[in-house]
Amino acid sequence: LSSSSSSSTTASTTSTSPITTTGTQDAEKRIWRAGGGTAEQPLHWSDDVASNPGDSDLSALLERIEKQELQGGRMRTRQRGVLHEDPIIDMRMLTENYTVKTLASALRDREEVLQHCAQLAEKNDMEGLKKTLAIFHPDLVLERRRDVRRLDLSTKLTGTALETIRKALMRMPRRVTQAHSKRAGVVLAMCHVNGVPSLLMEKRAASLRAHPDEICLPGGMFCSVEDKSIVETCLREMKEEIGGLPFDHKNGFSGINVLGVLRCNWGNVHHLVGVAVTPVVAILQEDLASYDLKPNADEVAEVFTVPMKTLLDGSKWIHKDDHAPIFIGGPYAIWGLTGYILERFVKDILLPHHVKHSSH
Repeated sequence: LSSSSSSSTTASTTSTSPITTTGTQDAEKRIWRAGGGTAEQPLHWSDDVASNPGDSDLSALLERIEKQELQGGRMRTRQRGVLHEDPIIDMRMLTENYTVKTLASALRDREEVLQHCAQLAEKNDMEGLKKTLAIFHPDLVLERRRDVRRLDLSTKLTGTALETIRKALMRMPRRVTQAHSKRAGVVLAMCHVNGVPSLLMEKRAASLRAHPDEICLPGGMFCSVEDKSIVETCLREMKEEIGGLPFDHKNGFSGINVLGVLRCNWGNVHHLVGVAVTPVVAILQEDLASYDLKPNADEVAEVFTVPMKTLLDGSKWIHKDDHAPIFIGGPYAIWGLTGYILERFVKDILLPHHVKHSSH
């Protein structure tokens, strides 16, 4: 955000867009200042805030807004809830991630605490009341929420980070039932490239009859003869599609760590492709920087990686009504079922646990 001035520009004392007194291009963008501008010289604003996203003043402002909303200020009264301060997000996370039995048990526990507090208040036992309610103080709630954010996608994923992903997946299990006539599995194959957390993606061969040249995740159809589980399906297919991967899908999954199954809306998945697809989340144990992968030319034209931190950049996503989300942060546009699964992985697993770095 420019604060410089020239012969036709009035300098701003705060981080705002440039103000001009001449020209007709921005005639509809009027601005009135206390004690500034005359009827003969009306003021107009030109660039919007998004025009200079890297400006240091804007970065500082965004950091101040975040700190103020999280730690107090004007948004203080909204910093409540169980899992999230926003009531809509809080309700969605509670209903989607916990069973009725779990929520009922939590409600009963909370009711017992309130009744106990009522008894302490009746006895005027303020010390006992403070001790009982201490864990519910908003400052401690915010501290616990920050502690949940243990995923740092700017550096190599630690054992703690992988355990965070595994637990997040376990809290939201939902399996494809045997009622589906067609079942398939895909792998959200996390890996490291020179220590950078990334996702392994494929570009389908142009000769394929279905979805040629499109971007997909490794995986394929379930085979009842070869596969004991949908996890075996995913890893077998990935091994067949990409030669040179440093793992063995037949010997106890050595070289790869399966973290769990990503919960999806199976109705949406079936609507997109006509097949019940199970996304399996796994991480390759070896850094792929020094490996020479060999795509199976009959099925795969290219194999590439996308840094996982790029998935968190909202400007790299396009959303249209009645369409699956489109990711444009890699060498190719990713859409359809793959775009849907990637966004679910981002929203349900990565974002809630991602470490927020300073804007500076």
